[in-house]
Amino acid sequence: MSRRALELVGLALVLAACASGAVRPGPAAGPIPADAGGAAGYQHGVERSRFVAGPSPRRLNEFGFFKVVGSEGTFAVDMANGVAIAIPHARSSDAQKTVWYTREANAHNQQVLEYFVAAGIPKEQIGGVHATTSLAGSGGETDARVRQPRVGGYQSMLERRIGDIPVADSVAWARMNDAGQVVAEWVYWPAIPARAIADARRLKDQVGSESARGAFLGRLPPNLPPGQVVIRHSSATVTAPFEVFASYDVVELRVGAKTATLDRSAAASRVASVVRHFDADGNERKLPQELRNLEKPPEGAGPRR
Repeated sequence: MSRRALELVGLALVLAACASGAVRPGPAAGPIPADAGGAAGYQHGVERSRFVAGPSPRRLNEFGFFKVVGSEGTFAVDMANGVAIAIPHARSSDAQKTVWYTREANAHNQQVLEYFVAAGIPKEQIGGVHATTSLAGSGGETDARVRQPRVGGYQSMLERRIGDIPVADSVAWARMNDAGQVVAEWVYWPAIPARAIADARRLKDQVGSESARGAFLGRLPPNLPPGQVVIRHSSATVTAPFEVFASYDVVELRVGAKTATLDRSAAASRVASVVRHFDADGNERKLPQELRNLEKPPEGAGPRR
């Protein structure tokens, strides 16, 4: 082999080594297209986020995630399903504060709503926004006084709807500080295909019609409480093939075995609420996150995009 050929081979090996060590970016941030008649999704990304990881953050691939890691926190995107998660480090500047947001919950809701709409979540798919409260307090080990917790801040969560039909498993929430920066967030907003939307509308018509409701409910198990028509899909924790379907969701209370109370003087029954899903034909369905590990995923589950 000539010297020139050897040089080219060496260069190719160097480039291959560099490529193998390169950081693979997460999915491109922006709209996730749907089929004709479907509802577009949204892919969150660090370039559209107000999360502050800290100065000179590192970019890396780890455990199936693309990560941006800094002194203040970590922004990560699952390379399999696109869920975006941002969390502060325990010693970040905001984590050290007892109160990081001093305005009212409604103001926080509006800020988070405007933030996500500006990032790319379709405004017409947002059915509402509500806040949960974070309480914070502090005291020394030897301090016997009871300290009243203070409101440290809020987490504002978007509710997704397509028309008048809720999409129960889509997630977009954020926690902001007084400077309008994102302290933490979680976004999973996949595209919804036209078939699932059409099935949901057909199911809603069935349930809302006096003539058709009886026939539909007659295909379900007896003595169920009233339900609600929603669109269900694979959760942000699932990396298996994406599944989505229209569902008549029913919350059923189940009484389990009795357990002794703390003083062992009596026994109390364990009551659990179980959400059951029925498709437009009355067949009971399970979401991938509800299957046992050894169960196979449903046939016909399609890809996310």
